[in-house]
Amino acid sequence: MTPRQPRRAFRHHSYPPSRRRSVVTWSVTTLAAVVTAVLVAVAMGGFGKLSKKVAEPSMPLKVTATTDRISLSVVFPGLHTISEQMQIDTGGSKVEGLRRQWLAAGASHFDEAGLSIGVRLLNRGERRVRVIGLEVVDLGRKPPLDGTLLHLPGQGGADVFRIAFNLDEARPVPREVDKQGKVQGPFFRQQELELSKGDRDTIWVPVAVSRYSVKFRLKLSYLVGDAVRPQHVTLDDGGLPFALTAVNCPRGLRTYRRIYTSLTPRWDNLQSRLKEVPNPAKYWAPVQASLGPCPQDFASKIKQIAQVTG
Repeated sequence: MTPRQPRRAFRHHSYPPSRRRSVVTWSVTTLAAVVTAVLVAVAMGGFGKLSKKVAEPSMPLKVTATTDRISLSVVFPGLHTISEQMQIDTGGSKVEGLRRQWLAAGASHFDEAGLSIGVRLLNRGERRVRVIGLEVVDLGRKPPLDGTLLHLPGQGGADVFRIAFNLDEARPVPREVDKQGKVQGPFFRQQELELSKGDRDTIWVPVAVSRYSVKFRLKLSYLVGDAVRPQHVTLDDGGLPFALTAVNCPRGLRTYRRIYTSLTPRWDNLQSRLKEVPNPAKYWAPVQASLGPCPQDFASKIKQIAQVTG
């Protein structure tokens, strides 16, 4: 028989007074931390619940551009054939599809009364947004197009506007326009546009050109909250650059190689069916007396647009 081992007595550790104070202090500190965590959890509505932080969109300002056609007229760079069976319903939804087909084929809007671009703004962020700039970018200039004119004038008008661009300028800047249509100095030199959370606004921007055929985009700059570094949005015409051509008028006479229109012979109104003009050189004769100077200067054109939209 194996002899029984004696039981070991439980050893009681006796710490020196300084070590005992250290252990007590650690215990109290740990307990305090646990109590604090419990209180915080209760204040947050229970264990496992975290406060939800509202995420700020990377681009808090939603910006879109639309083209409001004061005139539906376009000019193609060369001889272009258009079916005379085409029905033009100027008030219908098919017009936008036709316009995009024409632009994709190389046409530009005919600057008989400028081109108005609507810049729509929505602040979908949490902080205020300040629009501090709008500029023309990717600007290309060529001589006015003189190929095929599709003439469908006077079918719309821009809304009330505050800003206009003269694309004849070497570096076009957004000009302020007063209620009477008088062109003032640079718009953003003296002011900016501010949108609070959820605010919407639309900036109607007529652009005009008298000496060139142009293609361009717009770049809008804005600040979010107290930021000092602006964000930018580039705008175009549904993926294509905005396109506008001045009236082709060498020696003051409007000249095109081919013209289609749905105007009645007296120019009183539009018919629904297109027709090719037999003699483009004589097309303007019925209204020659009422035509303005060609080319028309920027200030006069903007004032005319303001009177129409008034």
